[in-house]
Amino acid sequence: MKAKCKILIVGGVAGGASAAARARRVDESAEITIFERGPYISFANCGLPYHIAGEIEDRSKLLIMTPEKMWTRSHAEVHVNHEVLSIDRPAKSIRVRSNDGWEQEFSYDKLILSQGAKPIVPPIPGADLPNVFALLDAPTWIAS
Repeated sequence: MKAKCKILIVGGVAGGASAAARARRVDESAEITIFERGPYISFANCGLPYHIAGEIEDRSKLLIMTPEKMWTRSHAEVHVNHEVLSIDRPAKSIRVRSNDGWEQEFSYDKLILSQGAKPIVPPIPGADLPNVFALLDAPTWIAS
């Protein structure tokens, strides 16, 4: 019997959650695990400007997916508040630390990086004012 493909995804939100759903459609037997540094697996990026503007006051209205929903929908295990500290490509493993301080190694067959990015803010006068916001939607990268 063929061993299950272990797919690890670094980062959640739109890219990581979408990658997990797609991976599940491609391989129904894969073991899929997502590590998200923040407290949320997925939220509506497109709703952020409306939240900033005050049109969507309740931030929880932007939450789309929970770890429990992700398991039910895609059978992907989700670890929020877990930071990936390092990647050992030759050994095909990552080192992860949780908010409570424990560290553990996880092996993979496929690794998907969707950890986001920081927006570039040009040196424009006023760009540092309190009501100026920078948003970014970053691409997803895949490594084997």
